[in-house]
Amino acid sequence: MAEKVPRLVPGVDIHKLKLDPMDGFLMTRIDGKLGPKDLGRETGLPDFSVARALEKLEKLGVIQLVDPNAPPPPPPQAPPAAPERKSAIAQFDAGLLAPKYDPKELEEPADLTPEQKKRILDFYYRLDDLDHYTLLGTTSEADKKGVKRAYFELAATFHPDRFFKKELGSFKPKMEALFNRITEAHDTLVDPATRAEYDAYLAEVATTRGMEAMLERAMADSARAAAEAERAAQAAPPPPPSAPSAPPQPTGPSPEELQRRRKALARRLTGGARAPQPSRPQPAPTSPQRYSNPQDAMDALKRRYEDRLESATQAHAQRYIQAAEDALAKNDLVAAATSFSIATKFAPDDADLAMRAQEVKNLADKVLSESYLKQAQYEERQGHWFEASRSWEKVAKIKDDAPSHERTANALLHSPEGDLHEAAEHAKRAITLAPAVIESHVTLVEIYLKAGLTASARRAAEAANALDPKHPALQAVLKRVGK
Repeated sequence: MAEKVPRLVPGVDIHKLKLDPMDGFLMTRIDGKLGPKDLGRETGLPDFSVARALEKLEKLGVIQLVDPNAPPPPPPQAPPAAPERKSAIAQFDAGLLAPKYDPKELEEPADLTPEQKKRILDFYYRLDDLDHYTLLGTTSEADKKGVKRAYFELAATFHPDRFFKKELGSFKPKMEALFNRITEAHDTLVDPATRAEYDAYLAEVATTRGMEAMLERAMADSARAAAEAERAAQAAPPPPPSAPSAPPQPTGPSPEELQRRRKALARRLTGGARAPQPSRPQPAPTSPQRYSNPQDAMDALKRRYEDRLESATQAHAQRYIQAAEDALAKNDLVAAATSFSIATKFAPDDADLAMRAQEVKNLADKVLSESYLKQAQYEERQGHWFEASRSWEKVAKIKDDAPSHERTANALLHSPEGDLHEAAEHAKRAITLAPAVIESHVTLVEIYLKAGLTASARRAAEAANALDPKHPALQAVLKRVGK
């Protein structure tokens, strides 16, 4: 049986519904053809987030899950019912999601029931996929009381004090991480200012994930387009090989000619009558479709092959150019940039197309980098240093400027999971791009010190001191390196 797909219900006024940015973003990709897994690939959202959003939209009456071949649904006869709240624990207990942990972890000795172990592991290994609302099992329309009720339900389950003096093994740090995240979600959502800031952050995440998914699809489309061009080339007759050299002709008369000459000589000697000459076959009239020599025929065949191949590539290029223009009309810069990029692969000599593709790519890169930058700044303020390092790294990849490389290095320096070698490379790149900016030098010194490379830290500090010996942050690190 075919997988059911979500289809928008006509006549529903979504402006009267309280949808969070993730729900709204997912709705823009629902076309009645894509199933849940396809929507995950289309949007770049985790499967869990897609399932949660679809469940919410279905309960609100915004969508229906139908057979893809079914006719469009009739308009709703009654206003949609209010969504029934499902706790975060119930979301996992429903058994709709495959576990992300190794089942062997359930066998670890601990003073916990199998069900408690399962819940802890389910939540812990999904923390990176869960926003605050999903973690608490609420929606964006939940009021302060609803948030607190969800928080206390989870705290009663995961608070480490509940298991005081019990042997928890590796489950203890997992429970502490869970409780810290649950507390952070609660504290963020009960305050109107921090909640509004967090909602804006979610909107940026939804935007960039969608763009990233488009870029991934563009790479796949590019590979498919190259394969199509290859198939088109194989479908056309291959260009003929160079004409082989003619076989060497015999230098003397053939045996038949020698026999004929001997007979003629014998007749003359004997006075016999001249024997009738054997009739020779007349050459066939040259067909107007035949060529005077093999080389002309091969040249014509090669021209037909090249014309056919050029026609196929032009058709592919035009197809993607039209897709790019359609995307631009919808202000979808990323989709337009990727379509133009693919088109240039089919028309590599078209200078105007290349300039147009680069122009749109610059616009798309600007939108992406601004969105990544907002995410990075929010993640820094929340102390999520590893997440901030990944966001800053994306900014640096697009802009390749000193500030974004320095912030990437600084975030990696502060992150417990940060790679110090990677951090040093970003700091060095920032110094190369802007040698006079002392902050990049200070960050590099701090990285060397954390890595235990005191000699390298001292050399980096001395190089910075030569640029600005009065910089206060530099003077502080100079004391730490023993200068």
